[in-house]
Amino acid sequence: MKNQVVKIEAPELSLIEESKAAKIKATFEPMVIMLEGFEESYNDVIKEAQEAITLEVTSKAKRLRLDIGKVRIQTAKLKDTEKEEYKRAANAIQGVHNVIVWAVADKESKLKEIEDHFATLETERLKSLQVERVNLLSQYVQDAQERNLSSMEDDVWDAYLAAKKQSHIDLIAAEKQAEADRVERIEADKKERLRIEAENEQLRKEAVERERVAKIEREKLEKEAQLRNEQARKEHQARVAKEKAENEARKLAANAELNKRLALEAQLAAKEQAEIEAVEQEAARVQSELNKGDTDKVNDLKNDLAALKSKYNFNSVKNKTMYNSVGLLIDKVINHIK
Repeated sequence: MKNQVVKIEAPELSLIEESKAAKIKATFEPMVIMLEGFEESYNDVIKEAQEAITLEVTSKAKRLRLDIGKVRIQTAKLKDTEKEEYKRAANAIQGVHNVIVWAVADKESKLKEIEDHFATLETERLKSLQVERVNLLSQYVQDAQERNLSSMEDDVWDAYLAAKKQSHIDLIAAEKQAEADRVERIEADKKERLRIEAENEQLRKEAVERERVAKIEREKLEKEAQLRNEQARKEHQARVAKEKAENEARKLAANAELNKRLALEAQLAAKEQAEIEAVEQEAARVQSELNKGDTDKVNDLKNDLAALKSKYNFNSVKNKTMYNSVGLLIDKVINHIK
């Protein structure tokens, strides 16, 4: 069935002057002619697609879609040019554009559907394959739906599925073995615990018996120790009483001897003190006589000491501080001589 040819009969054309409307029609008429030139090819592709979509048909659909698309692109360019030149006829131009674009878009859509036939079939096949493989892999892994499985080649997929299946089998076997090992460990721990409890009970009984024997021996030793301590206490008391009496006697004798010695020492000390005082008095008298001729010598000594305060000149702060201290000491010595 042949589709209806596009006619430029936009209602907006009736709103402008007839001459301008005619000019607009003339401007877009070539686009309509171009579109009509593709009409037969379009109908042929549609007819072939309805019978069977082959690679050749999809190739024709793509080529024709691209050619027809040029009409839409050229129409858009003419629209922009005419709208700029005829601003007052903008609505009329837009109406014509819409009619042509509508006709072209419908054809493009159908041709695109034919063009993408095998790509669509492939997408649907991959989706179906993904679901199928996810269902198979879900038996062995938890995140099968998150993995890209449909892109795998069949041999790669078979090897991948076999590996995951074997890993799953190995995991189950390992879990069973781990459970068996756990049960075995629990049983072994139970036996070991019973053995340790029996051994501890035997050790406890032996410890009780040792404690009983040790208690008897300890009580015996404590009694013997009490008897020895009592005997030692009595002997100690007797010895202390004897030593106390002897110490008191020695103290009395020592005090008498000490008093005698202190009296004698006091007499000797008084005699020595009297002799020392006599010597000191004589020395003072002699010194006083000697000092009467030393006044000039004393003055020379004080002058020599005063000269020492300015005799030396030091550079370091440490030595300057030391020299100042020496000067103060010299002043004290001079004052002492006075």
